[in-house]
Amino acid sequence: MTTLAIDFGTSNTVVCAYQNQKPLAIDMPGITHRYDGSPPLIPSVLFVGQNQQFLIGAPAQAKRDPKRLFKGFKRDLSQQFQPAPTYVDGQAYTAQEATRIFLQQLLAKLQAEGWQPDKVILTVPVGAYEGYLHNLQEVFGSLGIQQVVFLDESTAAALGYGIQEPGSLILVIDLGGGTLDLSLVKILKPEQGTAYRAEVIAKTDRAYGCGGVDIDIWIAEWVLEQLGRKRQQVPASSFQVLCEVAERLKIRLSSHSQASEAWLDEDSFETHTLTLQREQLQELLEERGLLTRLREAIDEVIEKAHNKGISKRDIHQVVLVGGTSLIPGVQHQVISLFGRDKVKYHKPFEAVAHGALAFTQFARLQDHLRHTYALRLWNPYLQAPDFFPLFKSGTAYPATVELPPLQANANGQSHINLVVGEMAEEGATEVVYDPDGRMQIRNSTAASSFRPLGIHNQLSIPLKPLGRVGVDRLQVTFAVDAGRTLRVTVVDLQTQKTLMQQQVVGRLT
Repeated sequence: MTTLAIDFGTSNTVVCAYQNQKPLAIDMPGITHRYDGSPPLIPSVLFVGQNQQFLIGAPAQAKRDPKRLFKGFKRDLSQQFQPAPTYVDGQAYTAQEATRIFLQQLLAKLQAEGWQPDKVILTVPVGAYEGYLHNLQEVFGSLGIQQVVFLDESTAAALGYGIQEPGSLILVIDLGGGTLDLSLVKILKPEQGTAYRAEVIAKTDRAYGCGGVDIDIWIAEWVLEQLGRKRQQVPASSFQVLCEVAERLKIRLSSHSQASEAWLDEDSFETHTLTLQREQLQELLEERGLLTRLREAIDEVIEKAHNKGISKRDIHQVVLVGGTSLIPGVQHQVISLFGRDKVKYHKPFEAVAHGALAFTQFARLQDHLRHTYALRLWNPYLQAPDFFPLFKSGTAYPATVELPPLQANANGQSHINLVVGEMAEEGATEVVYDPDGRMQIRNSTAASSFRPLGIHNQLSIPLKPLGRVGVDRLQVTFAVDAGRTLRVTVVDLQTQKTLMQQQVVGRLT
């Protein structure tokens, strides 16, 4: 069996396989590129040409038409609210469609290189929603790959490092192109003749304002401010080039105290020499709140671990992964919290994919849900929906919950509908887009934040004979199995018949 691990990132994608019993990133000439000392990386970029001719990776990144260029679609797809589609030649391209095309093109390139995977381990953000997993499952299923395993990105990296040191407690801080993910994982010592086991002690994420893409935009806006310009005054294509220049400045500052690059302003046809000091980048990260959000995320994980009887000093290794982890200011922040001896950052780009391959050597991974899930039912007295909590964020799985008996809302009712969805915790905020496509943040309510798992996951339970008000009719039990699959069992209390037995509802995150 051929197993591939794919770390599908906001900025870059890494594909790994075992070669000579070692995990190695696959190089695909024509679409991969490399930074100094990096493994082969595939830019997560899609270009839509004339007559739907698609380019991905390095060739797409070299294109200069922003109206046909798609970046950041992975981050958009993994969040609860997604922006409006972009139209190219009259065809609508959503984040879902851009992701589908990118992955289909990627798998076609792999197959052309002789890779015929039977199984794919796909790493996903800690905060990804069910719809994201469902979309990815559909893409791979359409290509004949039915065995797809999902694994949190930061957890995957912890497995890769921990398999070398059984018994260790590892904190992974994954600062990639789009998000910040953290996982604190205990690697259990295998007993004689048994496979590895691991337990996720705590995890969290920050979806916005923590990625390399955000930093590139901040640097570009800072540059324009120094030049007395505003972003709105610069053509989109010129700002795209400026962001690429900003990325090069950022990368160079990982190893130098000062970086300089030339930028051609396409509006004025003037060439500017841009210089950025490492101290200026540090100030920018503080000003824009990245380092504050990093500290808050680390504090959250440490607090969750403390509630389980695990202290900060019990952590053996703190591993920084993702391209943003190469920024000295980020490294200094983490080192100041944990000490230099504990902090590692020597495999920023490939650690997640390598760890995903290592997952094949684990017999069990004890994990917990990141999101809260609820059942939406209609309340005939209030003439409004009620939300019954099923599994709260932090619930370890496998897990089971039995609902109170359900009744019909009206005499003669023929069906009871069960709608399961993801729901924000009390006091949370949510991201929405206004009619003009601008991102807004607002306080969420149960009704506004509830997101059904999808039409394909909604259940309509027939009542034969018809239901009557005030009579207990259905006994419903929901269970999450070891693969995070939500299943339902339904018993008709009047006829004592089992109407559904462990039927799949959806995959939780």
